[in-house]
Amino acid sequence: MTTNDDLMGYSRGMYSNWLWHRPLRLIVDAGEGLQLALGSLVFAPSFLAITHGHSDHVLGLPGLIAARRFGKGARDKPLTVFHPDRSTGVRAVRTLLETAYGGVTFPVTWVPMTPGGSAAMGTGRTIEAFAAEHTPGEPALGYRVVEPRRRLRPEFAALAPADLAQRARQGGRDAMTVPLAHVVFAHSGDSMAVAPEAVAGADLLVHDATFLHAADRRERVHATTEEALDAARRAEVGDLVLQHLSIRYERPAALQTLARQVAASGYQGRVRLLDDSRLIALDAGTP
Repeated sequence: MTTNDDLMGYSRGMYSNWLWHRPLRLIVDAGEGLQLALGSLVFAPSFLAITHGHSDHVLGLPGLIAARRFGKGARDKPLTVFHPDRSTGVRAVRTLLETAYGGVTFPVTWVPMTPGGSAAMGTGRTIEAFAAEHTPGEPALGYRVVEPRRRLRPEFAALAPADLAQRARQGGRDAMTVPLAHVVFAHSGDSMAVAPEAVAGADLLVHDATFLHAADRRERVHATTEEALDAARRAEVGDLVLQHLSIRYERPAALQTLARQVAASGYQGRVRLLDDSRLIALDAGTP
C-alpha cells in the first residue's frame, strides 16, 4: 500500500500535472511549478517519465532541470527522462534549454520510448511504455514500473509453513518458485481507460479521471471516473489514484458523486483523488 508520504503531486487539467513517487525516485510528467513545489527535494528524483508533450505536462521541465543544475545541492546528479518518441512538446522544451542556456551541459539523458519499449531503472526494475488513447498528432504513452519477483509453485501452495521450510532446505527456494514480473506502479497519463492487461496486478495505478459522466465528454481523449474505477477493478490493482478531474465540476458536489461511484464500482482497493496538491480519500464517508 502506498502512503500519502510516498506520493506528492499536483493535478489541474490544462494548467499543471505531475506526480512524485518517492520510493521509485520517479516523477511522472512535469507541469508548471514542479521545481518550486519540490523545494529541497528537487535533487531527489533520478527518473522522470513524460506521458505526452502537452504544455500542462512539460512546461515545468526547464525549471526543474535548471534548478538541479544551478541550485545548491547535487548539481552533477544524473536525471534520466523517458519520453514519447517524436514528441513535439518535448522537442520544444529541449530547444528552449539549448537556447536559453547556450553552452551549459546538463546531466540529463533523454530516452525516447514507444509502446512496448522498456528501459532499466536500476535495482532490477524496468519501466515499460504502453499506448495511451489521447489527442491525435501528439504521441501519448502510459507507463508501468516492473520489478522481478518469485511466486510459489501451485503444487506447494497447500503445504504448511513447516513443510515449506523443510522442502526449501532440501531443494532450495528457487526450485519451489517461478519468476514473475510484478507491476509496482502504473500511470495512464492523459488517456481513455487503459486496457486492464496493461496494468494487471499493479500495486498502484494512477489514472486519468477527467469526467464524472461519459455524457460530459465530447471527444475520446480522457477517461471518466467510472471508467477508471472499472479498469482498476478488472485489473485487480491494489491502490487507485484518480487525477485530472475537470475544473468544470464544483468540488463538494463532485466529491459526493465520486464517493457514490466508488461505493457502487465493486473495486475493493483504496481510492484517492489527486486534486490540485491534495490527495483526497474517497469512500462512503467523503464529505
